[in-house]
Amino acid sequence: MTEWIRRISVWEPERPPRMVTLADLPAKGLRWFELACGAENAGAVLATLGDHCPGLTEAMLDDLLTPDEQPCGQRYGGGIRLASSFSVTSWRPVEQVERGKPQGVGVLHFQPVELLAGRDWLITCWHPQRTFQGSKMIEEDPPGDADELFEAVAERWGHRHCETAGDLGVWAMHELALTYAPAHRELYAWLEDWELSLYTKDESDGKGAEDPDQLPEIWGLMAVLRSWLTPLNKPGLRSDLGKAWLPASDHSAVKEVDERVDKALDALGRLSETLRQSFGLLHLEQTEEQRQLSERMQRRFELIAAAFLVPTFIVGFYGANTWIPGQGEAWGFEVMVVALFLLSMVVVVGIWRSHKRTEASREAALVERRRIRNELLRSN
Repeated sequence: MTEWIRRISVWEPERPPRMVTLADLPAKGLRWFELACGAENAGAVLATLGDHCPGLTEAMLDDLLTPDEQPCGQRYGGGIRLASSFSVTSWRPVEQVERGKPQGVGVLHFQPVELLAGRDWLITCWHPQRTFQGSKMIEEDPPGDADELFEAVAERWGHRHCETAGDLGVWAMHELALTYAPAHRELYAWLEDWELSLYTKDESDGKGAEDPDQLPEIWGLMAVLRSWLTPLNKPGLRSDLGKAWLPASDHSAVKEVDERVDKALDALGRLSETLRQSFGLLHLEQTEEQRQLSERMQRRFELIAAAFLVPTFIVGFYGANTWIPGQGEAWGFEVMVVALFLLSMVVVVGIWRSHKRTEASREAALVERRRIRNELLRSN
């Protein structure tokens, strides 16, 4: 068996699927060929599998073996169809942190899978995995393992009727679709984690949310996942089996996949609305930070101005070109100095006490916020 063929299996009625080699491939039953290679191998694949896959052409294989930017499909003559699908998993570093402390946004791993099916043969190709941080692809890895998916399809084979190789492909797409709900739930969890940081972070350092750049990252991941899901959401699948991605006979299986895609897209739509509200929270948080900074600067200028205001007034008063008590007398100078000191202290202390009352109110609000935080943490 060539290195780019992962597995060849035969699926016969009333019998469990079995792995075979090309030399032992029987003429009857549904044949499933699993590949892991690129379009440069299209000619070699056709030479190897052409006799076992009626209607197969090099152009079809070129489409199958070329990774798509996003899932897409294609219909060919003779009832042969190409479908693109994917699985997705979320990941972020697992750290032992205090309960309620934000852990940041992770990444999404996409595993593209393309499926080409005729009446009695199915060819699948697992393309390199792609890792997205926000809306940017940051890494590409070799194709993942397909054993778990194969075992799940084999288990379903023992309980459900299957007439065409396209049914096997739809069952495989169903197993891939099972990963969509955990992925969008994790995006929700990352968003809630960020929102929690707004309400549980202490304000003693004058800072707001842990990292405002995390919101655009969540938005980017949501947009990428939605753009990958949208091509799978074909209209009319529920009523017309002929609109299915592959030439299938199991309409209920097609509906199951379509339902999972629909639910994932609906959940991402709700997440989009929540993210818009979160951007509003972020804007308010940043506005509050700017307001607090302006207030601190203003208090400093008030104290400085107060220190110069009274002396300027008294000196100006004494410098007036009119008669004043003590004019030309030593005690008049002493009275002026005492007045400068006492009145300046009165004004500065008055402003300082006003600021302290404001700080006390702010501290009381912070204590209440900490109390709410502790209650949140105890309830988790």
